[in-house]
Amino acid sequence: MNYLQLAILVYIIGMMAADFIILYYLLRRPIVNKKAIFFVSSVLLYMSVEAVDISYILFSHGSIIIEPISLIIASIPIILSTMMKNSITRWREDKTSALTLALTIVADEIAMGYAYSEAFGPHINPLIDSVSNIAFGVMMLADSIFFLALSPRKIEELALFTFASSMAFMPNIFFTFSAYTELVGSLIASIIMIVNIITLYLIESRKLTFNAQLLSISLGFFDFVMMLSLSIYATSKDLYTISLTMIASMVWYFTLVLYRFKDVKIKLSLKYPLLFVIFINFAELTMGFGETVLGFRITNDLWMPSMMSMHSKSMDPMHMHMLMWSPTSNPWWWIFPTDPWSMTLMAYKKAMMATHNILFAGFWASYMLIMMTTMMPFYVVMMGAEMSYLVYERFKTAKNSNVKSWAVAILVGIPLFVWLLPYYTPTYIFGMSGMLSHINPAFAPTLLSLTLSLVAIALASTLFGKRAYCNLVCMAAHMWTNIYYDQFKPKKSIKIWEYIRWISLSIMIIVFTYVFLIYLGIAKNPSIGTLQIPLLDFYGMFTLNYVWWFFFFLTPVFGTYSCARQGWCGFGNFVGLFNKILFKIKADSVDTCKSCKTVQCESACPVKIPIRTDVLSKGYTNRISCVGCGDCVEACPYNNLEIIDIRNAFRSEKARTS
Repeated sequence: MNYLQLAILVYIIGMMAADFIILYYLLRRPIVNKKAIFFVSSVLLYMSVEAVDISYILFSHGSIIIEPISLIIASIPIILSTMMKNSITRWREDKTSALTLALTIVADEIAMGYAYSEAFGPHINPLIDSVSNIAFGVMMLADSIFFLALSPRKIEELALFTFASSMAFMPNIFFTFSAYTELVGSLIASIIMIVNIITLYLIESRKLTFNAQLLSISLGFFDFVMMLSLSIYATSKDLYTISLTMIASMVWYFTLVLYRFKDVKIKLSLKYPLLFVIFINFAELTMGFGETVLGFRITNDLWMPSMMSMHSKSMDPMHMHMLMWSPTSNPWWWIFPTDPWSMTLMAYKKAMMATHNILFAGFWASYMLIMMTTMMPFYVVMMGAEMSYLVYERFKTAKNSNVKSWAVAILVGIPLFVWLLPYYTPTYIFGMSGMLSHINPAFAPTLLSLTLSLVAIALASTLFGKRAYCNLVCMAAHMWTNIYYDQFKPKKSIKIWEYIRWISLSIMIIVFTYVFLIYLGIAKNPSIGTLQIPLLDFYGMFTLNYVWWFFFFLTPVFGTYSCARQGWCGFGNFVGLFNKILFKIKADSVDTCKSCKTVQCESACPVKIPIRTDVLSKGYTNRISCVGCGDCVEACPYNNLEIIDIRNAFRSEKARTS
């Protein structure tokens, strides 16, 4: 480091210190002269343009004529202040004052980033240089800590802090460092953003004010935009999009921090949760996609560079096939087993070669893109972490001990099932067994493993009812049985869905029967043109990834457990048949149900089962659509309902022996 570089570094640190002193003064004085805000803005701009001018002249040998021009531009706020009346104002409630200061701070941050890049690099173009360097990341982290320290301890402030600090670790910040550092930084950014998304869920579920809705929905949108830019960067190393996205996100962050929107209560209409759920889910999908692509390419490039060099030489299907799976020599193989983008491109090319139909090729590529993104371990872990916390929040608020214990079972059951048990088909990589089959063919699923998996699920469902699958280990248990999504229970059901249930169950039985014939060598997978369609993969993934995710994205519209209520999940209907063996939701007193005026059990049921009708006719309900969530048991004001399964037999035996 030479003297000029050291001088620029000292200047940047001095600018940051001056910014914090000025902002500290302003934040402690909410009522000031409006002219003072414009004066402060010009002071900050003077420091900014000096940073740009000095670094440009010293390191790029620019003309000194830029100095007077930039000083005139920096003087615009103070010139405007001379034209306005002398007025005292609550500057954080005044749009002009707060937004002027927010834009000034953003310009200040960009100027400091530019000054650092002129001295230390990178040297691509002024926009990218200003944002994609370590100094910019340090400034964003310092800003987020500064504003958090001066703010009241509210969950909204934590949401703003995590939103800003995640930008400090985006991969473009570290792209001049080693690839490994870039990956670690990106993972830290995603971990912080996971915390941010959890805080936004909690704000949405607790705060019915305009401020809270604006903050959660807008940050959800910018989370999505940032993760989309991460995905573009991961696939193409495009620095423009991610740099512009970070600048736009900064502007909105400082706007939310400095300007106080009117905090009025609002009615919870459909548009607020619908927008929030859509933005958050797109943010999660793009985060899972971007991190997996980036992680796969960087880790495999580090541990097997000769193979990854083919990325730059060829993208034809034969070479792409060699890039699909990480070897066990890569210590990150278990979290980044494959590259969803490469597999999507390969799927499109194969479909085009086989059918010469661009519409089908587009569908097949989108199917592969969504499937490989949502099946990736990173995405599953990310979603599991978010939803587990929300299930924990549901556990804390539950009043019934049965519901509390079942919430704990979900928290334990989902990770065990996702990582250890599924053993259906090579492409189904939710479980470790599925991933291992790509590393070592000896672990490839067989007819025996498929049969044992079905038998295990059938046995568990016989003993505990459909809840053993649909409300314990299916991802729907995480996604819908939690403190946020639980509020979207539907108001009613439609009779026609009972008929749809039997159609989807019949399709599932036909598919599984045909798959058994394929394993036995009697039949072959169907094909379109020369493209073979792996039947079990396609059926399972189309149901879980296309249909299920469509309904999950639109939960505020369709309600929770639409898969069980509307009956389009054939496997769920198959499991539901076992509700008829031991499982029941039984009433202790039928007379109590007969005299009940509230029927809160049916209001609480996410599947909208006519519980009271069933109880009055036979004393219990055990329909195949029941997911066994226990909401009806908890909602009953008379504590008159209980869940009956194999455990009750042991309790009865224990009671007899004692």
